[in-house]
Amino acid sequence: MLAIAAAALCGSAAAAAPPATRPAAGAAAPASIPNLTGLPAYPNLEKASMDDVYRTEALGRWCARFVATTADSLRTVEDWYRKTLARASETDLAHDERFKAPTLSGIKLALGVDYVALYRLANQPTTIELHRCSWNP
Repeated sequence: MLAIAAAALCGSAAAAAPPATRPAAGAAAPASIPNLTGLPAYPNLEKASMDDVYRTEALGRWCARFVATTADSLRTVEDWYRKTLARASETDLAHDERFKAPTLSGIKLALGVDYVALYRLANQPTTIELHRCSWNP
């Protein structure tokens, strides 16, 4: 199980430090990187990493985070997650302070306190973030 650490993901000085992750190594890495969030991982990943520790978010939730990229279009990834997480609520990331950037487009799909963020920056691969969260550290 992931170790619990009191490091902030957003909204504090600790957020400036790079997160502890297990980097993907080589083409076969996404299959060998464990997704400990329990949320579904997109099937066509290029790179992936799983945070080694839970992180605190601005609202006080502790979250495990799995981050991956794919060359597939943002639209294709969004459609796959909409179908896979059919009961999730959807938010445009343009309305989420943590993801605001001039060239960023994407969505967040939430299931209770857990969520999936899908986005793309100009000329970059599509990014997938899976967050399994809890109110208890």
